[in-house]
Amino acid sequence: MSKENKFCTFTEKNKSVMISLIVSRFHWRCKAPPLPSSPTNSTKMSLFITRCRKVQRLLASKKLDALLITNSVNVRYLSGFTGGDSVLLIRRDSVTLLSDGRFTLQIEEECPDFNDFYIRPTDETMATAIAKAYGITKSGCLGVEAETLTLAENKRLQDKLPKTKIAPTHGIVETFRQIKDRSEISAIRKAIDVAAKAFECVRNGLRPDQTEISIRNEIEYQMRLHGAEEKSFSTIIAAGPRAALPHAVPSAQPIGGHPMLLFDWGAVVDGYMSDLTRVLVLMPTKKLRTVYETVLKAQLAAIDAIKPGKTGEEIDAVARGVIKDAGFAKHFNHGLGHSLGLEIHEDPRFKLGYNTVLKPGMVLTVEPGIYLKNWGGVRIEDDILVTKSGCEVLSRHVPKNFDF
Repeated sequence: MSKENKFCTFTEKNKSVMISLIVSRFHWRCKAPPLPSSPTNSTKMSLFITRCRKVQRLLASKKLDALLITNSVNVRYLSGFTGGDSVLLIRRDSVTLLSDGRFTLQIEEECPDFNDFYIRPTDETMATAIAKAYGITKSGCLGVEAETLTLAENKRLQDKLPKTKIAPTHGIVETFRQIKDRSEISAIRKAIDVAAKAFECVRNGLRPDQTEISIRNEIEYQMRLHGAEEKSFSTIIAAGPRAALPHAVPSAQPIGGHPMLLFDWGAVVDGYMSDLTRVLVLMPTKKLRTVYETVLKAQLAAIDAIKPGKTGEEIDAVARGVIKDAGFAKHFNHGLGHSLGLEIHEDPRFKLGYNTVLKPGMVLTVEPGIYLKNWGGVRIEDDILVTKSGCEVLSRHVPKNFDF
């Protein structure tokens, strides 16, 4: 074990996790580091106020009197509130959070300076609450998020607001979310660090008799131990031929006897996600080295091409060209990458047909792969921040050379 990983210890020497001996006597365990400090509530509120004002400034140009935020992720982005069954009504001069009695104390804790919120009675529907907040007799135009407001909810709302035009909108808040501010980038860095520490602990304790499922369980446990709120997505652990499945579901198959072991995992910290993929070479072969180094070359070339002004399609083409020149074009069967943040898959993306121009503050994955049926696969993924002059590999401290 490296001296640098001061949090790794044997289970037998760590009394705080002795109960894990029931599961395995020889697993490596990691002692959780101190949790990082979080921004103060006043700092957070200033961020949320700024975000809401950006939306308010768009309403007039969109010919909207108000915008109803029903996407829970967007509600969190604009208010800091993490509960469910709540919406945000943004007017040109005010913002109201509408919720119910289950979340009264949570709103007070998470939004201490958010004075305008409405807790609806238990016998009042959300449509009625929204109508009251907007103005039942008011005319004008109310924008709604078309991707999350169902047809049934739209009808109920229209019935409550007969004089109001209900207008579908698309991606208003999501467009703002494409550019991460310093607090968001900081949270993503922490999520990457947590994922990296968990990976190191699991890697140090790998045994041939471990199954894909047991490794998945261990890395998710280690992420939580190191401060993750939860995993970013369903962790992928795939050994040998199963690594040819880009979204393989971990099985009860032992990893021993297979040349490669693919990890695709991520952690959530302060609501923000990381997404990493590494392939451990367990039994080096000439073919595996060829495939691995082709994927790595494609990834490095794409990363080197990232800078403001480029499009997602252009960056995708760089990696795809390297893989095509190596003779594996038909075996790279997905887009090169995607943005991430409060959700694991956000826009813009590195993919054919995506012409969104890259801007400083965007955070995207770069994850080329080659997948060969009945043999296996290699995918290498890092999280990348677009900067004013190019980009920064946020996960650069996670090793990815063939022999690491």
